[in-house]
Amino acid sequence: MGWAKSGRRLKVPTASDHHKRLNLFGWVAPLLGRAGLTRTPSGNREGFLACLQSLYRRLRGYTIWMYVDGAGWHKGEEIEMFLQTHTRIRLNYLPRYQPGLNPQERIWRRVRYEATTNRWFQSIEDIWSTVQDTTYSWTPRKIKQLCQLR
Repeated sequence: MGWAKSGRRLKVPTASDHHKRLNLFGWVAPLLGRAGLTRTPSGNREGFLACLQSLYRRLRGYTIWMYVDGAGWHKGEEIEMFLQTHTRIRLNYLPRYQPGLNPQERIWRRVRYEATTNRWFQSIEDIWSTVQDTTYSWTPRKIKQLCQLR
């Protein structure tokens, strides 16, 4: 709270570091009520491959039909090679500009609301820890409800 001249923005000094970014890839299995997050150094193809590897391990014994948007990191030779050697994963692309078709978007929205809205964090590590604690506390029923499966 403070005062500023009319027409000017009030500058509030903070101790937070606005130059760092928490890069996460996520997946959700709505029918199972399971979800997962993978933290990566950057939001790129290598990060997406790390997410696919984690998903493949976590859903052993299942054929995985994954629906993703058309982002560049969801495509490419490395992704094709991974899919050829990990045949339980089938990748399908959602139509353009249709985030409402992706249940993971509902998960992201809820994570932001429960874990980070109106909160200040000392570091990126604190944000990551809070996001993990939040999602780990969710029951399969809650995940299904977030994906609008009852």
